[in-house]
Amino acid sequence: MAKYDLRYIQCAKYNNNNGVISFTDKQKVGDAMTVNIELRFAEGRLYAESVLAEFIRKCTGGTISMGVKYILQAAQKLMFGMSERSRSVTPAGGTATEVTSLATKRNTVGQYVGVSFYTPALYEGVEKYDCVFIGKCMFGEPSESTKTAGENIQFQTPVTNGEFLADDSEEGQIKEAVTVDTEALARAWCDAVLSAT
Repeated sequence: MAKYDLRYIQCAKYNNNNGVISFTDKQKVGDAMTVNIELRFAEGRLYAESVLAEFIRKCTGGTISMGVKYILQAAQKLMFGMSERSRSVTPAGGTATEVTSLATKRNTVGQYVGVSFYTPALYEGVEKYDCVFIGKCMFGEPSESTKTAGENIQFQTPVTNGEFLADDSEEGQIKEAVTVDTEALARAWCDAVLSAT
């Protein structure tokens, strides 16, 4: 498999009702640029007679970073727990305009969300689509770094980092992935997992 693109990053609020998982308020995060997923494992080694006799490795969760052109406001409110604030602003010589911003406060806390996306890929010369779903992630607001334009323009785009862990279902699902034949099926799968129970 050779992946060559990234599309359709979206998130939805994670809900746990006594181990029955569902998602609400699905949002597009932004125009997809990068995703990096690193799984984390708990490991155990048992030595006997001076040699490694047993080894165990279990997935416990991981980290995820997502880069987009810009994070849409609805996604920022959902993922980071930001709140809206309105101000009346009057430019010099102009009329008052109501401007709504997003605020991070001392008690602002993110919430768990599910994330899905897909990537076109080649399998022995045949185009297919790899779809990924992570059900229980928590993200933090991206750091900001900007600089003045010079002879060469360098775009600064946000990357948000998060942690993911097993969901609260009986199976404790961490990550789900599938390869499908069409882009329409990939999009439908990504929609379906963020409304599943």
